[in-house]
Amino acid sequence: MPKIVTEHEKEMVREAMYTKGIELIRKKGVKRVTVEDITIAANIGKGSFYSYYNSKEELLYTIIKKSEKRMFERVESVLSEKIKLKERLVKALKEIYLAADSIVLYVSPSDIEYMLRKLPDEAVDWESVKSNDYFSRTLALCGIDESRCEMDVLAYLMNALHYIGSTDMPFGDQGREKALDILVHSIADYMAGGAK
Repeated sequence: MPKIVTEHEKEMVREAMYTKGIELIRKKGVKRVTVEDITIAANIGKGSFYSYYNSKEELLYTIIKKSEKRMFERVESVLSEKIKLKERLVKALKEIYLAADSIVLYVSPSDIEYMLRKLPDEAVDWESVKSNDYFSRTLALCGIDESRCEMDVLAYLMNALHYIGSTDMPFGDQGREKALDILVHSIADYMAGGAK
C-alpha cells in the first residue's frame, strides 16, 4: 500500500528542494545542477521529484523566482527604513548581491534564457513584466525619478557588480570585497542623485 503524504510533508519536501537547490546553484551553477543532485541533496527518490516538478528547469526556475520574491520583500523592508536614502540603497544593494542566501551572482541572463526555452510561454511573459516592475517599484520606494536615473547606465553598473561578484580572480577575497563595496556605494550615489 502506498504511503500517504500529508500537505505539510509535501511542503517540507518542497522547502528542502528549495534550500538544497540554492546551495547547488551557488556551488555548481544553474546549468550543471542535475535532477540526481537535487534528489540526493533533498533525500528523495527520483520518482518523487517528478511528482513535484515536470523538469529540472521548472524546479530551478521556481527556486530563482521564490528567491527573487523573498529578496525583494527584504529589499522593500530596507528601503522603507527611516535612514538616509544613500544608506538605504547601500543596504538594499548588499541585500540583493551579497546576502548569504542570494543567488543573484550565480544566475546569469543566459541561465534564465536557457530555462525559459524549456518552460511554458507564460514564464517568458512573466519574466519580461517582472523585471520592469521590480525596477520601477524600487525606484518609487526611494523617491527616484526614472527619467533622472537611466536604466542603461544602471544596467552597466549592475553588470560590473555581477562580474566582480561572480568571477574568480587571483587577486584575493579582500580585494574583491573592497571592489564590491566601492561599486555598491557608487551605484547608490548614482541612484540617490536621481531622487526628487
